[in-house]
Amino acid sequence: MKMINLFKIKNLAGLFIFAIVFTSCSKEEMSSESQLKVSNATAVTTNDMIGYWKLSGMIADTAINLNADEVYDKNLLNETDCFNTMDITFDQDGTFVTNNSQMTFEAGAAKDEFSCLTDRIDTGDWEVRNDSLILIMVIDSTTYTHKKFINFETNTFSLEVTKIESNEYVNDPGNTQASPIRILEVEYTKS
Repeated sequence: MKMINLFKIKNLAGLFIFAIVFTSCSKEEMSSESQLKVSNATAVTTNDMIGYWKLSGMIADTAINLNADEVYDKNLLNETDCFNTMDITFDQDGTFVTNNSQMTFEAGAAKDEFSCLTDRIDTGDWEVRNDSLILIMVIDSTTYTHKKFINFETNTFSLEVTKIESNEYVNDPGNTQASPIRILEVEYTKS
C-alpha cells in the first residue's frame, strides 16, 4: 500500500493544524501539552479569538528546501504555496471551521518528491481556557482534542508544534525535505 505523508496543521491546529496542523491526542487520553508564552502576560479571552484568521507564517526551527530551488528558508510559506489557503474561523457560538493543507513526500517518478494534495475542511468546537486554545474535532471517526498555550498579539496568534506532535499526523519515512524540522511555529493573522 502506498504510504502518503500528510503534513497538516490541524487548525492549530494545527493544525490544525498543519495544519492545522499537528497536536492531537484522543479525547479519552490527553498527552502532555506543549506550552507557549503568552505575550506580555496578556490574558487571552474568547472575544480575542472570535473572527477569521489567515495563516501568515509557518516558521521551522531549521531552514529547508521544499521547492528544490536550492534556496533554504525557515518560513515554509516561502518554500511552497501549499499552505496559502490555510485559515480558521472562530464563531461566537463556540464552533470553528478550518481549511487545512495537506502534502506528500511520495510524488515524482522516484516517489521521493514533495507535492501538494487537496485541502481538507475540518469543523468542531473551541474555547479559550487559562490562555489555552482548545479545539475538539472529529476526523475520520476519531475525536481529537487539541490544547495549546498561545502567543497572542493584537492581530496575530501563534503556537508551536513539536516533531513528536506532528508524528500523529505525518508519516515521515525519514530523509525527506521536512525530516529535519523539530519545532514549527504556526502564526495566524486576523482579517
